[in-house]
Amino acid sequence: MNLTDRLKIKWEKKFGNTKYGDTWKEIDIEWYKKIHDSNHILHDDFKKFLKSKKDIKTILEVGCGSGIYPINNKELFKNLEYTGTDFSKSVINYCKKNSNFQFFEGDFIKMELSKKYDCVFSHAVVDHVYDIDVFITNLVKATKKYAYINSYRGYFPDLENHNMQWDGHEGCYFNEISIKKIDKLLRSLNLKEEEFKIRSQKSGQDEKNLNIQTVIEIDLTV
Repeated sequence: MNLTDRLKIKWEKKFGNTKYGDTWKEIDIEWYKKIHDSNHILHDDFKKFLKSKKDIKTILEVGCGSGIYPINNKELFKNLEYTGTDFSKSVINYCKKNSNFQFFEGDFIKMELSKKYDCVFSHAVVDHVYDIDVFITNLVKATKKYAYINSYRGYFPDLENHNMQWDGHEGCYFNEISIKKIDKLLRSLNLKEEEFKIRSQKSGQDEKNLNIQTVIEIDLTV
């Protein structure tokens, strides 16, 4: 049984008739912008990370949403080959209409990408997926040099396992990420200790538990 078949069975056991991802079918540009702006310190940190890497030619954003980065911050990707992917068909169509970069729709957990990218980044997506470890594994597999992964729902160094809470109304999980488990996962994927760091990061939000978030940095060039 291949990975896709195993995930399909896992999906059906978890959700039954619930349609995972319904909350992302409708596009709300102002909502995406509000969320982005409220995390301005976190996004400044990512921009600093990106600008510090001088050997990037290809870049993949997992969970590009309504295109805040490729549309509103397109200067970041000048002379770069940016590609964005998202679960939502509506936001992908919006991005294609408003940007000259490349975009494709799909469930990243089920993807088997044939291409690797110099840099892969993802903001506030791992917080809502139905399989955290496979999601991060696929991010690592897609990474040629660098990765930056943000989990916005806090920083939990003492959690032994991921805390996943299903929200049927939203059609997604609200996850608390176990730092200990991610550390073990990255090591199991043959990443050396010096090739990754998992750290806390101020976000710019005032709301308790969202003002300090989690960042996973990967550097395979060291």
